[in-house]
Amino acid sequence: MKKIVTAIGFVIYLYALIKLILFKWGSVDIHFLLYQLKHTLQYPNHIFDRPGNFTPFKEISRGIDTLSISNPFSSTNLIGNVLAFIPLGIFIPKLFRSGEALFIKVFLFSLALSLCFEVTQLILFMGTFDVDDLILNTLGGILGYIAFRIHNSSVKHLAMK
Repeated sequence: MKKIVTAIGFVIYLYALIKLILFKWGSVDIHFLLYQLKHTLQYPNHIFDRPGNFTPFKEISRGIDTLSISNPFSSTNLIGNVLAFIPLGIFIPKLFRSGEALFIKVFLFSLALSLCFEVTQLILFMGTFDVDDLILNTLGGILGYIAFRIHNSSVKHLAMK
């Protein structure tokens, strides 16, 4: 039963990520997605005209350099990308327990899911591809996994007392 509740929570979390990353909290519109895909298939070269960041740490450095109260977007973007993927690092070990390979699974799943979102944004013209989002999202997944491990260690330690 616990696994089913976790799986349902995971599906709800993924839906929320889709709404956040692809639709910026707007309604999920399948017709719009199909329209965007049709446009991309008709004009595939337009993908290469899209702006994006393919230089690792470029936007992260810029965001850190401009961190201030007067520019809250830079910190919101950096922190938001990390925070959005922390739950993923908690869900993966709960759903796929298998010993020492869990860290690698969380790392790869976080990276792969983030890459799917970035490529989808690029292909469907729903945002810009940013390699730094891959880095920050993956970091978020890893931090979630670390929090999961710390929590589990604490619970086991308390249970032994």
